[in-house]
Amino acid sequence: MPAELDYRAIGDRLHDSRRSVNLTQAELAAKVGVSASFIGHLERAEKIPSLETMARLCQCLNISLDWLVLGRKGSGCDRCRCPLYRDLARLEAEYRP
Repeated sequence: MPAELDYRAIGDRLHDSRRSVNLTQAELAAKVGVSASFIGHLERAEKIPSLETMARLCQCLNISLDWLVLGRKGSGCDRCRCPLYRDLARLEAEYRP
């Protein structure tokens, strides 16, 4: 896992995922409970979302936290020993309908 997260890549994945489900920034913001300008800031990597906000975004966009945060689909490392994956899995379970 990289030492530092690539927030530009996270913003790009967020933007692409939002567009793929035909949501505006305002529509996604309303679903997540944040402002439309905050979604824009996230997509441009000008602000860093909390894990809770990332989990809500993923729920609304029907994407995994793995994909949003790391750009990974499927198992790419030993998740049971990785604290980030444990936190992501816990949050994902909390916000999944």
